[in-house]
Amino acid sequence: MKVVFEKAELIAAITPAMGAISSRRDNPILECLKLTATSEGCRITTYDNEKGFNVDCKADVIEEGSCLLNAQRFFGMVKNMPSDITFECGKNMVATLTSEMSQYEIQYQDPKLYPNIAEISGRQSFTLKQSQLRDVITQTMFAIAENNDRLQLNGAFFTVDNGYIHVVALDGLRFAERMIKDEEIIKTNIEVAADTEVQFIIPKKSLIEVIKLLEDPDEKITVVKARRHVMFRVKNITFHTALIDGDYIQYKRFIPKNETTTAVVSTAKLRESLERALFITEYKEAGRLKSPVKLNFYDGMLNVSSISSSNRMSDDIPAEKTGADLEIGFNCRMLLDTFRVLECEKIKLKLTTSLSAMAMTPVDDDDDSFLYFTFPTRIAEGY
Repeated sequence: MKVVFEKAELIAAITPAMGAISSRRDNPILECLKLTATSEGCRITTYDNEKGFNVDCKADVIEEGSCLLNAQRFFGMVKNMPSDITFECGKNMVATLTSEMSQYEIQYQDPKLYPNIAEISGRQSFTLKQSQLRDVITQTMFAIAENNDRLQLNGAFFTVDNGYIHVVALDGLRFAERMIKDEEIIKTNIEVAADTEVQFIIPKKSLIEVIKLLEDPDEKITVVKARRHVMFRVKNITFHTALIDGDYIQYKRFIPKNETTTAVVSTAKLRESLERALFITEYKEAGRLKSPVKLNFYDGMLNVSSISSSNRMSDDIPAEKTGADLEIGFNCRMLLDTFRVLECEKIKLKLTTSLSAMAMTPVDDDDDSFLYFTFPTRIAEGY
């Protein structure tokens, strides 16, 4: 095997593929990338038993072949080379990387040792803009659970049909729902009825890799769903991941209803106020976090406050309130996570009691593009 690479092309190909290099030490083969050279060019493959990449790279293939290389070492060598690189597999399972007057040697392994990754055959697929996929992921991912016993909560629940994409995440203390409606979101059913929605649950760690692929907002991305996997195709990159099996939780029964208090406030002002409160609520005393953030709704105003034994903050924010006055407390960081992803100018807050979840919705009641809610924490009397 002998291949000549442009250094920049090779780095651009290896970089995304590193997202599927195993960090576990129990299988050294999964710490390798597979380099395959054919008459059509070069392909870099990585796989960690759950997710994987195939990245096609332009190269001048002098001699076809395939080998396994420790990904971290190979990537480090490539980045340190001065210019274009000639890669050649030699005797005794030793490969050389040559660039101008510089040379590295690296041991390689037989590609037959690599896991046999079955070609994913999609039953359903859809296309949408990269910006749309980025929005629904980044604006819900914070609410995905971490290592929950209910495995389905450790991922985001996707539903797609012609004209919309809908994503839900729930970790038991907060909920995020985002929907984008666009006639250009096209679903193509290959083996199922045309009116069947595409539904699946993607693990959080896989969504992190997907976000890295979404560099061109207006370009399309194709998503292909198989029975137990989903695949994303962007230009020369294919990323595939195992799905979380099982049915997602019946989340609609948790959505707050019959609110007694509503308030419309500036999203930016409340976000900035929560950022100030965070400084107090995360101040540690005797190794413990002491105080929640309190929201006090009264006529024409929302007071945001937090108190510790030696610190205090208070903000007043204009609010268009209807219904009863109400005080409610929250874990500040959990509530702030929602406001950090909101892009609307104003937000409607819906409350029932001081111990019930607070919902956050668009001001227009006919707008169903997002819904968030966060469960409160108790605040001490006189706090």
